[in-house]
Amino acid sequence: MSVTSTYTFFQGFFNGLCTVHNVAEAGNPGFSKSFPNSSTMVMHHRPDNEHTIDLGRLINTNEHVGLVSKLLMSAKAMMKSDLRVQAVPWMNVPYFLQSAGAHLPADMLLKVSFDYQIETPIICTDIDGTISVFLFLFIDANKKLQVKLDGVWFTLDGGYPFGCHDAGVAGIKAAMPIVKEKVLSMLPGLLAVTKDVKFSTMYYLPGNGSKTPVVQVDNASVNTGLGLIPA
Repeated sequence: MSVTSTYTFFQGFFNGLCTVHNVAEAGNPGFSKSFPNSSTMVMHHRPDNEHTIDLGRLINTNEHVGLVSKLLMSAKAMMKSDLRVQAVPWMNVPYFLQSAGAHLPADMLLKVSFDYQIETPIICTDIDGTISVFLFLFIDANKKLQVKLDGVWFTLDGGYPFGCHDAGVAGIKAAMPIVKEKVLSMLPGLLAVTKDVKFSTMYYLPGNGSKTPVVQVDNASVNTGLGLIPA
């Protein structure tokens, strides 16, 4: 018995709201994926032995949110969202043009992001922004799942008109090395789940990767599942 999952994106590939339609099918003729149109992805015959990992559940925990909130205090910032986990095509990563050849065009990276706010003196507008840490997950030559930090990015708006903007940029830049360290510290749990298994295939799934044979609505900008087929 296998499951075929059809994902329909309403706001762009692996972005925003999507529907998930899972259909159970007799037999297991082999996994494949297709893209019938620009807004639809079909994962054909996800096998019984597929390992599915809910990355959002592993990363967006109360403990991890608390760690990030604490480190933001050093930049006089407050965390204003949960930790979001989203798969992003390499060509859509904001620093793509800085090193376009670092990955294959079809590769996808995992983005862990959150919103923050910096309160400023009354003479300036408050600062709002987003910090994103990009991770590259892959299967190595030994068929083991690996993960490495690929890059970081932040946006920052506000702090006008009296110089608070520049102070906010300096504070966030100073906090970024610790942000990277904390996000990396969240990942041993992912590798621990798979350390004794070899895999032949890896793919991202919008939402939590559920195989329940129903139609569901999910948000691909908030949560991402990882599908792994043993070697």
